[in-house]
Amino acid sequence: MKSVLRFLAGVAILAVGVFVMNGLIGMKTDPPVSSRPVMARPVKATPIVLGDNRPSTSIEGRVDAMYRMSLFAEVSGVLSIGGKEFREGMKFAKGETLLRLDDSEPRAALAAQRSAFLQLLSGIMADVQMDFPESAPKWMAYLRSFDVASAIPDWPELNDERERLFITNRGVLAAYHNIRSAEERLSKFSIVSPFDGVLVEAAVQPGSLVRSGQPLGTLVGDGAFEIKSAVHARYLEAIAKGDSVSFQEESGRQVATGRVVRMASNVDVSTQSASIFCQVQPSGTMPLRDGRYLSGQVVSAPISNSCSIPVDLLSADNELFVLQGSADSWTLRSRTVEVLYRSQEVAIVRGLNEGTLILAEPMNGTYDGMPVSLIQ
Repeated sequence: MKSVLRFLAGVAILAVGVFVMNGLIGMKTDPPVSSRPVMARPVKATPIVLGDNRPSTSIEGRVDAMYRMSLFAEVSGVLSIGGKEFREGMKFAKGETLLRLDDSEPRAALAAQRSAFLQLLSGIMADVQMDFPESAPKWMAYLRSFDVASAIPDWPELNDERERLFITNRGVLAAYHNIRSAEERLSKFSIVSPFDGVLVEAAVQPGSLVRSGQPLGTLVGDGAFEIKSAVHARYLEAIAKGDSVSFQEESGRQVATGRVVRMASNVDVSTQSASIFCQVQPSGTMPLRDGRYLSGQVVSAPISNSCSIPVDLLSADNELFVLQGSADSWTLRSRTVEVLYRSQEVAIVRGLNEGTLILAEPMNGTYDGMPVSLIQ
């Protein structure tokens, strides 16, 4: 009985202790919870300025002479020595003789042909005066104008069919065309420059024997140049024929200006780019040289009522952050814009009002509604 009483007394004491403890805990009040204050992040901003903005596309390419001629020999002979020699680096003006082969033998043979033709023509003059008296003065004048040392005169006009058959039957017409053919072949012993240029390659030396069909060298014009460049397909919509271009050397100095003169109509499958051709001329005292690589820009027609911003301020969804508020309280707001042109450095967009403040530099951790403060 004593054990039972002790057990019940212990349970009662434990129950009273739990009850008192719960009462004390219930009397305790929770401390007030205050939210952590959000600090405004300092940012740099720039105002939007609307106007006409010209897309500028970066290009690079090699300078190529528009006029280039590979020289080949059509006849055989010895390259003459003396005068302005055929050597690499020599400059030649338009109409100047590039090279001359020894033509003494074919020139003598041509003189013999002219003499034989003169003899043949003189031999038929008696028959012409008798059978065609009305044409005799014409043939006599042609005979007097003939010079063995000069090019054969043009063939007189034959109006009478009988006269034409008579001249042809005597072999005069065939002899005339043989002489014309020999004169044309004789002209191939010298090559005349068709444009102002520089000899960039000389495969033969003065005094050497040149054979028919042998390559002689390469003449490159020094008055007109063009640069071929590959442009990605995404930029083709902004580039048009006639757009101005400028090119710089490695130091950044401008060395050439020009315009786009041709554009390829197809896009390369592997590179997704198309070729454009720019006709250029030197913009300073330094001349352009064939084969040199230059980098530059194509400046296209202006886009009105637009603004130009750094391309790294735009997200993949064409969104950027603008500042809204007043001098005491600013917040960031996301704004979607219309991208009219995008290069590797800048983007030309529409959809923002004049004077709207936008972030001047990209920042990590920005979100819509973020409080910021302006850095003066």
